[in-house]
Amino acid sequence: MSGSDLHLELTGSGGARVRLMRAVREAIGSGRLAPCTRLPPYRALALDLGIARNTVAAAYAELVEEGRLTARQGSGTEVAHRAAPVEPDPRRAPARPSRPRVVHDLMPSSPDAAAFPRSAWTASARRALTAAPGDAFGVGDPRGRPELRQALVDYLARTRGVRTTAEHIVICSGYAHGLRLVCQVLRGPVAVEAYGLAFHRSLLTEAGLETVPLTVDAHGARIGHLPATDARAVLLTPGSPGRPASDR
Repeated sequence: MSGSDLHLELTGSGGARVRLMRAVREAIGSGRLAPCTRLPPYRALALDLGIARNTVAAAYAELVEEGRLTARQGSGTEVAHRAAPVEPDPRRAPARPSRPRVVHDLMPSSPDAAAFPRSAWTASARRALTAAPGDAFGVGDPRGRPELRQALVDYLARTRGVRTTAEHIVICSGYAHGLRLVCQVLRGPVAVEAYGLAFHRSLLTEAGLETVPLTVDAHGARIGHLPATDARAVLLTPGSPGRPASDR
């Protein structure tokens, strides 16, 4: 579907984003845009309407937040299966107090999808695919592509002061994958911050490892308490390295 197929008219007051959102709401509420109808990409709709691509992206993102649209990577943006009803015209119905809109989503692993650098990502992926050797598309090293591991070696040395080699780096699909791999070589009890995520403790328990609670304070994990435990390893959260008791 192209932008012209939507027959959206950006009328009324407000900026381009506000007028576009209003037009999409009205099209959904009137039934012109049926549930599961796929909308055109940002660039195509922006070109047809003569507005900025970022304006379309921002409008789509807010309509997704409202529940009128759904967005899935690789599947584009669609009208929600059960789209929220169109907002009443304030000239016809008394205004209702609106709930405060969520400005920041602090849930773990919930980045702002609208801010994803799509153009830069696409350009980088194109360069990588063009330069990739033939064996990159077959069964490779289980530790990850050597080019990626070497790039991480350079990055860690430059930004974190970590000196290592590509042979000591393993590419994981996420934190849980990495922790499960570590669990395969750990022995004995593992100390875990008392206020750490239960999900992390469950991964250790599933691997047959005993967990020992490690108390925390305003500075993080109290690693000075470790000698009193039988822990042979410690699981710390990022940014919480702990401080010796003697330093407090």
